[in-house]
Amino acid sequence: MSSAPILDIGVPQAAAFSQALQSALEHAREIKTSNAIEPALSRADFNDLFAQLPTIFPLDDDEDASASEAKANDGKTVDPRKKRQYDVVEVVARNHFSTLVASTSVDQPEFVNMWNLLDIVTALTDNENCDPSLTLSLVESLLDSQTIKDCRVTFDYLESRRERLNAVPKHSSSKKLVMLRFCNELLRRLSRAEDIAFCGRVFIFLFQGSPLGDKSGVNLRGEYHTENVTTYEKIPAKTEGAADKMDVDSSAEATKDDKDGKSTGSKAVTFDARNRPVTEKEKPLDMDTLYPIFWSLQEYFSQPTKLFDTQNFTKFKSALEATIVAFESVTQGQKGVKATDDTKDASKKRKRFEANSNDNSNFNPKYLTSRDLFELEISDLFFRRHILIQAVIVLDFIRSLTANARTKYANISNPNRSVMYSDKIVSEDDDKWADSIKKRINDYILSGPDGQYVHRIIQSVTSRDKGWTRWKMEGCPPISKSPVTPEEFNEARAAAKRMATSKRLRPHPMGSLNLDFLREEDGETAMAKFKDPARYQLPDIMVFKAKIAEDDLNLDFAKSEKEKTDILEAKASKTWRALRLARRSRISALDKVDDWQNIDAIFEDPKAVTEEPEEEEEGEVGRKPDDKRLIIISGPSGAGKSALISKLLERQPRVFKKLAVHTTRKPAEGESDGDDFQFVESGPFNALLDGDKFFSFVTREGADYGASRGSVDAIGESGKTPIIQLDQEGVYSVKENLYDARIVFIAPPASAESFEARLQASGNYAEDKIPGLLKAAAEEVEQVKAGDSYEIVVVNDDLEEACKTLEAFIYGDSSSDPVPEVEMTNGVNEEEAAAAREEPPTAAAEDDIAMKDNDDEIAAPAPAPAADTATAAAGEEAQTNDAAPVEA
Repeated sequence: MSSAPILDIGVPQAAAFSQALQSALEHAREIKTSNAIEPALSRADFNDLFAQLPTIFPLDDDEDASASEAKANDGKTVDPRKKRQYDVVEVVARNHFSTLVASTSVDQPEFVNMWNLLDIVTALTDNENCDPSLTLSLVESLLDSQTIKDCRVTFDYLESRRERLNAVPKHSSSKKLVMLRFCNELLRRLSRAEDIAFCGRVFIFLFQGSPLGDKSGVNLRGEYHTENVTTYEKIPAKTEGAADKMDVDSSAEATKDDKDGKSTGSKAVTFDARNRPVTEKEKPLDMDTLYPIFWSLQEYFSQPTKLFDTQNFTKFKSALEATIVAFESVTQGQKGVKATDDTKDASKKRKRFEANSNDNSNFNPKYLTSRDLFELEISDLFFRRHILIQAVIVLDFIRSLTANARTKYANISNPNRSVMYSDKIVSEDDDKWADSIKKRINDYILSGPDGQYVHRIIQSVTSRDKGWTRWKMEGCPPISKSPVTPEEFNEARAAAKRMATSKRLRPHPMGSLNLDFLREEDGETAMAKFKDPARYQLPDIMVFKAKIAEDDLNLDFAKSEKEKTDILEAKASKTWRALRLARRSRISALDKVDDWQNIDAIFEDPKAVTEEPEEEEEGEVGRKPDDKRLIIISGPSGAGKSALISKLLERQPRVFKKLAVHTTRKPAEGESDGDDFQFVESGPFNALLDGDKFFSFVTREGADYGASRGSVDAIGESGKTPIIQLDQEGVYSVKENLYDARIVFIAPPASAESFEARLQASGNYAEDKIPGLLKAAAEEVEQVKAGDSYEIVVVNDDLEEACKTLEAFIYGDSSSDPVPEVEMTNGVNEEEAAAAREEPPTAAAEDDIAMKDNDDEIAAPAPAPAADTATAAAGEEAQTNDAAPVEA
């Protein structure tokens, strides 16, 4: 075994410790016969070495007094004796370390002395006889001197001693810095493509030595990886000589090959069932033009802060729109441009590869950005989805900088301003653009194979990412829970012991019968008690009415939660007994009880109630539909959705029930909680949203609206069919969440003049707002005709006929065309009709709130012989409804 020479630097302590360390290494070689890393040596194996330390480093009386005086004056002063001992141990250990590294290699059996040396230094560290980070410093030097292959063996030693190296908590800060430094340096040397498994081992070792929320690993300042630059080719400009080349009729050849059952062009993918037509404005660019535009997006994907510059944001918008158009053209089955020419100069390719082979970025995985591969990449479904997912992440980043989104972060006490970009505000127009592009991407993903599954995964990942973003905005507070202290443990154990210990026996054990009635008393008095009618007769039901009313009064004055709980339990007991009595004589009154908190219906005198004869209606009374799914009523403002729902509930009150939507806004005048909306605070609402309890969720004017899955299930369990009113965006949210429901579109009258007369007669709209509503309705009708989101379209020309049509659809009796032709251009010139299809909805049209439209109280008129039937009926219907006025 090669041994290091006794260190002679003029310090007697260094020579003595060097001799003792050499003896410890020889002793370790005797007790550890294996040449492997295991087993590890501990302090008990080196008792002779630790016994010599007080002799090698004695504590003189003068030094002891000076050290004590220094600590008394300044608690942070380091003991000079300890510092000298640490320096001597480090110098000697590094001397032996250098000798072993220079004389032996990792694959030699004698290299076991290196592992023994590191174990000895670790034992000295555990006993506070040397610097706490000395072992890791030696490992750092060892990794720097070895090849990647030998570094794997060295890392085997680190993984086997991980618990010992991280076992000293009070020196964890100094050791953590050394560990972080040599792990990062090793990761820089490793190839992300060839050494991916080794990189994973390094990351795991680093994470096991540092907590999850450690400041060194959370990127608190929000810096981006700007070194990983995506490079691509520059397409040379077309020269004049190119015009002299012979033109090849590739289209004719392709047509001929297609007839023969062959294909010579680029691969085309056809899975889009919609086949959305491509307009002249959205005509895809040719591949040479699209190539640099497409790859320029990577610059904004990797550094989204560049979008704060107006010029860069404009380039980003045009590039992303061109990319989406190109992707959509592939899904429509359009052929790409001419295939790659295999006759290009191969020498140019070889030179270009050799020029890029020395790039330092080869340590990171890179895109294949060659122009020759561009058509093949565009035709690959997974590549397109990869690019679109990056686009969704950047679009979410843009939308998080709007004024409305920043209100969610206003309550952060100590915000991390480095990642909040407080001085950057995205305009409303840019927010609308980002929202429209995101919806377009979602539609594209949904139309592909397994589109719904992929879309759901993207939603889940981006939703969780928002939670991490907020955590970083809050300054990455610790997320680990502190361990239980011994005092808390002892207190909990004592409490559990007290609860389980047998106590003094009760005079009447729990569950036993009270036998006081067996005591001898006056015989006549005892017999009278047994004959008391209260013992065997049922009480009068009216007795419970007063007792329940008394409990309600006590509940209003209850001060503590325990007192409220006791009163509610007592009331529940009385309510249950009253209902038991009511089933004997007033069973018909039980149908009127919807809530156990209010059972006043059973206390009414059945003789005093005069039943009014029910109006005859078509079909079987109380008939329930076979299809119990949720019914969604949608349509433009003023189409009469609310009037139809009210009519349906009036005709079949025991069959249908309207679903109340949850919202965070305050109740308006005339609205009641539970009937119109379920008014909740933002905290409970967000808890329901995070728990995926809503099948439809929209935001309007700073307030959130959500339709609960549990409410639908509760109505279904009661034996009724739920019905709800949503706008177009709410229906889109239902489709996104893949919720199974029956969706009905209520269309306004086919005649625009009749619709306009109805709106004017209602008195709920200003005259200057009505044209905007007509245009918005026409646009929405056109979208319904072009899509397939609705199962049936009901034209509300007449309220009674529309209700019958809706009932026929619900009960499965409809045999007509589910989507009739609806035109909204009568009475409107061609320019206004075109504007209705192209212009966005006006402010009045946007007042159509997602979950409830006040203007939908306008009912369709009933038939009348007069010429102004529609106007008169609409005006009369508007007077009977409490429609909220529309803001000017």
